[in-house]
Parts: sequence; C-alpha cells; structure tokens
Amino acid sequence: MSKYTFVTSFHKDDFDLYAKQMLESVINNWNPDDFRLVVYYDGYAGATPVVPEASFIEYRDLDKLKARQDFIRRNKHQNGRFAEAPYDYKKDAIRFCHKVYAYSDLAYELIDQEYTDWLVWLDADTLCTSKFTADDAAKLLPDDSDVVHLGRTDIDYSETGFIGWNMGMHNAASMIVDIRGAYDTNEIFGYREWTDAFIFERLLNIYKAHGTKAFNLSEGVSGIAVFENCPLKDYFIHNKGRLKFEKAPIDVVAQDVTGPKRYKQLADIVRHYSEGLSSFSIVETGTWNGGRAVEMALAAFENVDTVHYRGFDLFEDATEETDKIELNIKQHNTYNAVNDRLRQFSKKMKENGKGFTFTLYKGDTKKTMESHQFNDVDIAYIDGGHSYDTVSSDYKYLRQVPVVVFDDYYSFHEEDKKVPEEHSGIIKTFNEAIERNKYVLPSSDMTAFGSHVHLAVLLKKETKSLPDDITKTPIVIKPKDCMPVDYIRNNIKENLNLIKDYDWVKKYKPNDAHVAVVSGGVIDFKNLKHVKKKYNAEVWCVKHALPKLIEQGITPDACLVLDPRPINGISTHGVKRTELFETIPEETRFYIASMTDSSVTRHIMSKTDNILGFHAFTDGVRDMSITDRVVIDKGIGIPEGTVLISGGTAAATRTIGLLDTLGYHNMHLFGFDCSVLDITDEQKSEKDEAGNPKYIHVETGGKKFYSTGELLALAQDLERMWEEKELQLNIRYYGKDSLVAQIWEQSFYKNKYTTFSERQCQN
Repeated sequence: MSKYTFVTSFHKDDFDLYAKQMLESVINNWNPDDFRLVVYYDGYAGATPVVPEASFIEYRDLDKLKARQDFIRRNKHQNGRFAEAPYDYKKDAIRFCHKVYAYSDLAYELIDQEYTDWLVWLDADTLCTSKFTADDAAKLLPDDSDVVHLGRTDIDYSETGFIGWNMGMHNAASMIVDIRGAYDTNEIFGYREWTDAFIFERLLNIYKAHGTKAFNLSEGVSGIAVFENCPLKDYFIHNKGRLKFEKAPIDVVAQDVTGPKRYKQLADIVRHYSEGLSSFSIVETGTWNGGRAVEMALAAFENVDTVHYRGFDLFEDATEETDKIELNIKQHNTYNAVNDRLRQFSKKMKENGKGFTFTLYKGDTKKTMESHQFNDVDIAYIDGGHSYDTVSSDYKYLRQVPVVVFDDYYSFHEEDKKVPEEHSGIIKTFNEAIERNKYVLPSSDMTAFGSHVHLAVLLKKETKSLPDDITKTPIVIKPKDCMPVDYIRNNIKENLNLIKDYDWVKKYKPNDAHVAVVSGGVIDFKNLKHVKKKYNAEVWCVKHALPKLIEQGITPDACLVLDPRPINGISTHGVKRTELFETIPEETRFYIASMTDSSVTRHIMSKTDNILGFHAFTDGVRDMSITDRVVIDKGIGIPEGTVLISGGTAAATRTIGLLDTLGYHNMHLFGFDCSVLDITDEQKSEKDEAGNPKYIHVETGGKKFYSTGELLALAQDLERMWEEKELQLNIRYYGKDSLVAQIWEQSFYKNKYTTFSERQCQN
C-alpha cells in the first residue's frame, strides 16, 4: 500500500463543475506509484458514474454508507434553513457531513488493516498544477507530526480543504474516530457551529492539549486563500467558495480578494469607468494569484459584456533578491496556476454570456512591457514591484492610459512621521506625473509599520472625474466604553450577584417569529402598529424608546438595558435616566447586561422581577494580558462557555445581536435615525466634554445631516451590517429623511435583498 493515501468526495451536481477537472489534473501530474486516491461520490441513485480512470484511483459510492444515511435521516432538518430565516451555512450539518463520513469510512478501514502511513483529505474543488511525487508530499507531511492542518491567523478554525493524519500515530487515528463519533451521536449540535471545520478545530485543540503534535502548514496565513499562501501553492490551487464560480451571480466579488477596504474602491472605479462602454480593457502589473483580475472583471461585467485583460508578473521567477528589492512579502504563484485559474474564470463567464479574454506575461516588467502598445486600454492597475525603478518604468509604459491606479501609496496622519524611503516608489512616481488630475483616495487600511495605505489615481485631463463617494474622506468613529474598564468590571461582578436568582441568556435555535426593534429616534408609529398586527410581531426597545411606546399605548415585550453609567445621571439624549424608567409595565421583560451600572439594575429590580441577564462583549470582560485572541478574564466570575452578545457600540444594535442569539431573524427596525432633525442654532454651538462641537456635519449620497459621535458610531455599525453580503438576518428598515435612511437606500442589502423571499429566489 502506498505511503500516501488521499481521499476526496463529490456530488453528482459538482462533477462537471469542478470534480472532473480535479481528477484529470491528478492523473496528469501525480506519480501513480507514490499515491492512492479513494474517491467517494454521491447523488447517482445507485448508478455508476462515468469518471476518469487511473490505476491508483478507486471510486466508492458514498450513498451506501449506512451511518451517513442514518445521520441524514435523523437530522434532515438541520440544514441551515429554519422557517423563513435566511440560510445559515454554519448550521448546515447536512452539507458538511459528507466529507467527515467519507474520510472516516476509509480511516476505519485503514485502522483495521493496521495502515501506519499518511491519510490525507483533499477537497474536490482543488486542481493539481504541477508534478507531484512522494518526495513532494514528504515536504508537506513531516513524519514527526501526528496531524498536518492549515491554520489561519484571523479565523478561529482551520481551512479543511487539506488535512493530513499520520495513521501510525495513535492520536491521529483516535482523533478521526472522535470526529466521526461527534456525528454518529449528534454531539455536534451542542456546538456553536456545525461545520466540519469547526468540529475539527475543536477536537484538534483538545488533542493538542494532550500532546498531539500538530503541524500548521500555513503558519502566519490569514483569510481564506490559504492554499495560495502556503507551500501547497507549488502544487495545488484551491477554487474555494465563489472561486468555483458556481451558480453565483457575476456581480459577486471573489471572496479571497476582498478584505482591505481600498479594493472595494478599485471595484467602484472600474464600475464607474466601464459605464456606457461595450467592452473594457484592463492592464495589471503584479497579477499575483489572479484574484484582483477576477475582481476587476466582475465589476466591469456589471456594465459590459466583454473584458480584455493583460497581466504582468514575475510569477515563479521571483527570488529572495527580487522580493527584497521590490518590497514583496507575498507568497509567489506559478504562471501555470494563475493561467489555469483565469482560464476557468473565462469558461464560467462564457456560460453566463460574458466574454473574458486574457494574456499573462512572465518576467521583469521593465523588459516584458517594452514591446507592447497600451493605447486601447481603459484602466491600468500598477501593483507589481514597489521600487522606484520598477514603478516609474511601469508608469512610463502606461502613461497613455486614461485611468491609472496605483496601490500601496503610503501616508502617515501624524506630521512628524515620514514614509520610509524604500516605500516611496509609488509616491515619487505619482508626484512626478504631469498633466494629470491626481487623487489619493481615503483609506483606513494599515501597514505593518503603522502607516495608512491608499489607492492613488492619475486621470488624463479629458477623462471624467471620479465620483464624490469615492474621493471624499469618510468620518470614522472609533468608539470606546464610556466608563473605565475597572468600573465596568465592578458592575459585572455586582450584577452577577444581583441577578443570580434570575436566568441568563442562552443560545437558541432559529425561529420564524417577527420582531420590531425600536431605537430612540423618530418612530413611525403607524407602520409599527401595522407590523405588530400583520406579523404578530413582538416589540423590543431600548430605554429611550420605552416611555415613547408607553405614551402611544404600546407595551413593549422586552427592553434592553446596556448603559454602564449611574441611574442619577443625564442620558445621551439629555433625559434623566430615572425618567426613562418611571413607568415599567409588568408585561415587559428587561434584558439587563452585566456591564450595566448596578444602580440602574437595582432601580429596575425595585419595580419588576421580569428580568433576564446577559453578558455583552466589551473590553471589560477580556483578559487584557492576552493580545492575540479574545479570552474572558476568569477573575470577573463569568462562567466558562457563557454566550457573549456582540452587535456594535449601542444598545440598539446590541438588541439585534441579542435577538440573533435568541434565534430571531425577521427584524423590523424603527427609530434608527442617527441624525438630528430640525437642528437649532443653539444645538450647533454646543460642545462636548472635550470642548469639540457636539454635532458633526456629515454628508452621504449627496445629502447632509447633523449627528453626534455616538450616533455616528451606531450608523457605522448599521452600515457594516448592511454591507455584509452574507448577512444572516432578514431586515426591513422603516424611516425617512435621516442619516440611516440614506445609508439604507444606498446599501447592498436594501438594493439586492429587500425581502427574504427575494433572497431565496437568488440562492
């Protein structure tokens, strides 16, 4: 038996999409004497699929595994779809069980055979891009390790597209048995998430604590493009998630290239300059993994049917010396791997009625660009070598392009700090450009040496200008707790004692109930009453909305209290806090955060016992000595495993977070203004505690509003929520003539998915 046994699986619907190509790439590149590949398939209803054949590949019918059939039968409803709630992949146990049953079935067989070499899982949406031998596998799977995995610095569980178990090690075999056991016994439903990756990571951490030697093949790598940033890149490319281009609308940005906010600006620039054209031509220096090419093409496809792309890069010709000269810190990709990725993208776009043509050029751009003409190019993106010699040379060849965008333009906001000379290649080239309109775009993206990193744009004089929403600097509010950490911690300790006889919030399964969330702004009572009647909706509010609702004859079902400030003070809205709780209906349940000032808790408890406690995520609960992850400070007294409620800076968005934890997904928002209507001259002259103007003049979507720092922080929280394309909530907003109303009108969420039924139609 081979020293390396690989296993994968695919469904019938995915065979033509990606599995066939994966199998063909393996046949073309693997040494058949070195490997065994066992492939599990399902969805064929007992028929034998027509698949690529090879001496080292064995095919098995996954549908014949009784344990898997039993699991699916028992848990057919645990599929991430609960009533009218949007699909939640983290709760789709059915989707992620097939992998576990495939590799564990083979593992059980190997254990019986006393197999002592490597068992490796490899996702079927992976392509092998170069020759692969046992010697290559040995570099990836060191024999002194029990388990090899792909950890990620910014995600709390590993990428499980590649996992290696050293079956000669007792711990490795036992771990697989325990993973399988979690499914066979339904233990997984006791966890926060039901994906195979979450279960794997949880058990891996337990096993590591008991001495299992785990080798992280992707040490220091972040994001989801793990294959491309670890040693696997030399042999494989992982068409993960939307990179399969499966059934996804063409206007979606590839997931592995979204991250820094400036790249959203790049996509917006492409959209802007492709308007009104029949085709669009792009040149990029620094193609890297091809992700940015895909991102720009997808943005252009919103307006045109044809995109032409030319990419220049060193690819595998890059060396440590060139990396040092050009300030490159990324892992390199091979020409063939990127070419294959773009070829697949082109094929998928053709299926969508779009044309994507491309040509890649390998080598130093100072030489490879010499023989090219770029007069027909619509936009050039310069993100290759970062030395002045290379950047200036790239621009020299591309100076006739009407729109030239540079990445990695660095700046410090502090006047006394300067960008290091070696990082000034883009800045110098940009400043030297003549007869161009120049823009350095606002950015919140940071570098390792503490500067901001921007996109910089050069436009020909006759080229239409950039829109204001790209060039204007957004106001960014950095909220912090309004009371010192020690004060909040003392509140938590006191509330743990005060609320000890009451229940505390736990995680609940999703439900299909509707709830109206009422904040402290202007409330559309007519629509609120309509929603309450039509959907039999509960009404939840924050403290500032409580007296307003009571005045209108509406008794809220629940009121959330979060404020860590004393009861005898003045609230953000200029109201005595005691007045907010003057009338407390006995039917209203109060959800009191443990960080709430204990005087507020006592005041409420003196009037009602309809109370439930919850723990809000705040710096006050963290062990501040641990900086690389969030750990609850054991000295506070919060029990291990407690659910922490996040959701933003204000009680209003924390209410949304709490409702999500309790299983609510259908939410109707009222009183979320975040701006002051009919502001007076007196208010305009008011100062905050620091002596700065209390009311800030802001603009979005061409409309101007007055707001405050706290209200802007709330608006930012809502904007982030509505920008999230995979939002697992069905939200409707009710309001007009306010800052939040304008943000809602511009949001992806409003424009793309107004209702849950519409979302379902697009899935």
